[in-house]
Amino acid sequence: MDTSESSILERLASSDVDVRRLALTEQEEILEVASYQNLLPLLDDADATVRKLTIQLLEELGDSRVLPDLLRAAADADPDVSSAATAAVREFRTAASTAALLAGASNPEPKIRAAAILALRGVKDPRAQIVLARAAGDPVVEVRREAVLALGYLKASETIPVFQVALKDPDDEVRRLAVDALSQLELTDISDFVQMAVDPAWRVRRQAVNGLSKHRSEAGELTLLKSLEDDRWEVTREAILALGNLRTPISEQLIPFFAHELADMRIAAATAAGEIGEAVFVPHLKALLGDPDTGVQKTATRALGQIESRTNPRA
Repeated sequence: MDTSESSILERLASSDVDVRRLALTEQEEILEVASYQNLLPLLDDADATVRKLTIQLLEELGDSRVLPDLLRAAADADPDVSSAATAAVREFRTAASTAALLAGASNPEPKIRAAAILALRGVKDPRAQIVLARAAGDPVVEVRREAVLALGYLKASETIPVFQVALKDPDDEVRRLAVDALSQLELTDISDFVQMAVDPAWRVRRQAVNGLSKHRSEAGELTLLKSLEDDRWEVTREAILALGNLRTPISEQLIPFFAHELADMRIAAATAAGEIGEAVFVPHLKALLGDPDTGVQKTATRALGQIESRTNPRA
């Protein structure tokens, strides 16, 4: 062991916390001489800053053998350390790390399960789909959220039943994530979106309305029309955009929104009008050219151009 190696390792083992902290900031020197085994003991250091810096160094080293230890650190009592470990775990997404992540997804500690599942997002491994489907029914809500979100990344039709169960979850966010995941799949039955468009949570309703915009159907369009009367403007705005995307002829229902007090709603109305392309919207769009909001003005100009191109196509 040369002098420089001895020096940095001695400082990492110093009884003085400030010396340990400073040594850990000398990242280039450590990476040249230290192995992951030299750093692992520091994950149990009494000082949270030392533990966090150690995690960042282990991430830089990139040795997948540290993954079980990083997963354990995801349950650290200090939120900054836990967050750093969770972020580091995501960087180990190789075939060699999959087994450790799958094991972590079944760990008794919820934070470790959640961190492992987060890192499994997009991992194309049949075993992952099985583990994530099971985790979607986890007793801890944070784990269920991560599992449903990770399953959504797979975009596999086999996961539809799991999402349908998640639509009944007591947690609003789990239900929203399940609706979003279903909207990414090729579906012939949109009844789940229709049902969730009247969910008690407005974010879930908004997600369901967004899902209906991707699947044209008479039942879906009727649901979107009802959503124009939602008590949350965010849901109504999404319904306007969805109807515009579907090019549903809704001039009578849409025109009042050109005078809405919120600029976001006027922008949505102008956007939908441009997509639908009916000449009846022209005077209302022209009125918006003098709107105090520049975003409204730009959207109205664009919509007028869309209508012009459809009503007077070039030869």
